This record gives sequence, C-alpha cells and structure tokens, in this order.
Amino acid sequence: DTTFHRHPSTLYDCCCLVGDYSYKYPNIIMEGEQAVIHCDSTKGPFSMRFYRDWSPHGYDRAVELYEKNFFDDSHFFRAVPNFLVQFGITYSQDKELRKLMDEEIPDDPQLDPPIKFDVGVLSYAGSGPNSRSSQMFINYNAENSALGENPWETPFGIVEHGMDNVKQFYSYGDMPPWGKGPKQNKIYSGPDYINNNFPLIDKMKSCQVHRIHPGQDGHSVDNARRGIKEEEEEYDDDEAEEEEEEEEEHEEEEHDESEDDESEDDDHSGEDDEVEVAEEEALPEKEEEVASQHRELDAVGSVGLKGSSHLHHHRHLKIGRHEIPLSPMTGALALSSVVAVTFGILRLLRPQRKQGKTN
Repeated sequence: DTTFHRHPSTLYDCCCLVGDYSYKYPNIIMEGEQAVIHCDSTKGPFSMRFYRDWSPHGYDRAVELYEKNFFDDSHFFRAVPNFLVQFGITYSQDKELRKLMDEEIPDDPQLDPPIKFDVGVLSYAGSGPNSRSSQMFINYNAENSALGENPWETPFGIVEHGMDNVKQFYSYGDMPPWGKGPKQNKIYSGPDYINNNFPLIDKMKSCQVHRIHPGQDGHSVDNARRGIKEEEEEYDDDEAEEEEEEEEEHEEEEHDESEDDESEDDDHSGEDDEVEVAEEEALPEKEEEVASQHRELDAVGSVGLKGSSHLHHHRHLKIGRHEIPLSPMTGALALSSVVAVTFGILRLLRPQRKQGKTN
C-alpha cells in the first residue's frame, strides 16, 4: 500500500512504493475514493492504485473500464523501452464496451503543484483536448519531461506493485512512423493482427477491482492517519517510559541516600553503645567506692543521729546514665561536721565574754 513519509500531524507528502522505485508527491492529500486494481499479465502480476482526487473524470472512466473487464485479453501494443507502454483497445464484441472506446470524457486540470511523471504513473493517451476515452499508458522513465504538458495527460494513478514485470513487456519498437511496431488502426479488427504479425507482444489476462471509500481499511490516507496516531501513541509511550525510568532512578538515589544515613546512624549508635558498656563496666567500681565511703561515715557519725528524720532524704550520685542512691549516713556526716565547727566557735567565745564582764 501507499506509504506516507511525513512529520507527525502532517499529511502533505505521499511516497508511493513501486517495486524498487520511490515517488514523492509533495503537498498532495488523497482523501477521496481510491481503487486498487490487481491484474495478471503474460509477464506476471502487477497492481495499480487510482486516486479520484487526482483526476475525477479520468478516475471514473478507468474504474468503469476495469470493472467491466474491458482490458481482458487485450495487448500491450505499444511498448517502448525507457519511454512508456500503451494499451486500451478491447477485443470484446460487447457493444457497450466497444462504445466506451469512442466516448470521450472532459479533461481534468492538473493539480497545483502538478503530479510528477515518475516511473509507474498512469495517464490517458489522447489526440487533443477532451479526447480521452479508453487508451492509457504507464510511464517507464522519470526523465520524460514532455509528459504531462498536454491537458489530457493528467495522471490518475500509479503502479504500486509489479513494476518490474510491467517493464518486461516485449517491444517491437514504437508504432509507425517512429518505429516498426503494430499499427493502431489494424488492432481494432481483432487479436489476429498482433497474434500473426507480432506474436511476442504481451497481453493482459484479467483484472480485479477493489474500490476503497474514505474511512475504509486500505485507504492510503486513512492508513497514513492511523500511522500518525500510532507514531504519536508510540511517542507518548516512550515519553512515559522515560519519565518512569527517571522516577525509578530518583527513587533508587533516595533509597541509597537513606541507606547511607541509616549506616551513619548505626555507626553513631555503635559509639553510644560502646560508651554505655564502658560506663556499665565502671559502675561496680564506683558503687564499691561509694559503699566504702558510706561505711567510714557510718562508723564516725552514726551515734545519736538515727532520729534525725530530715537527714533521711536520699540524694543521688549520677554516673553516666545511672543514678546511685546515697545512704542517710552521708547526710549525717555533713551534720556532724557542722556541730563540731559550732562547738569550736563557742569555746573560743566563752573566755572573751568572761573577761569582758570583769572589766
């Protein structure tokens, strides 16, 4: 099928594949009815696609001829290498079909810009303005600059597949007076003229026509639009994929940073634990030291002080995170020291008072 090469969201370039050949028609949108014609010939099959947008009158007549089997068993009577192959004279005795050879149709103006006459382009052969009827030709050479200048040579289709077979049609040379090929006026009498005098000339066997309306599967523009939609969806999917990957990478980075922080906390926690263990190990020694002090204090100031209830207030010694309760005898020691100092002061004052009275 016709393939479009375009930027997403535009439909201005049409690239038609013909065997190994590629043809571009810039700024041409083919949105109307189309027809795919599958033909078999003595050189093998080929298929064509006709576009009503290119040439409305030419399209209608061509599709009608193929649908009525007008070309079955007819000869490709004018095959000129590197120029063109011409056909379109029926051998049918059906009056309606033979009448179509004489009924001429109006010319269709070329599109703007005009369709280039690349290899595989189809057009009508004519003898003057509004002279198109049933004879048509397929272009062999993209350098045929003279083709398309006449008003009756507006293209209406292309060969999509099998152009290699089409280019193999046998040639006896161009028709007189330019060559020694068959004379057209003698072909109308029937196939015997060519069969007897030009037996190697190839012929059409049969054709099948498939009309494609806009919106139907197989319509080249709709295929292109579907392709554009698929491209856009694919682009959106790629963007979503990239965003998802970036988000995953960001989450991985945050996770790594979190693990690093936890590792640092674990290190600090380990240090705290070591300090705590060291403190706990030193605790028995401190307790023993304090207990020894208690025993000494109890031995010195325990007499007469057990009834002092205000000294039974427990004080605490802090070692790291631990508190060690002190015995009441620690407070007794402090009180006994105060009493001793007081008695000492009184002894010093007594003699001075006696002497003062006598004086």
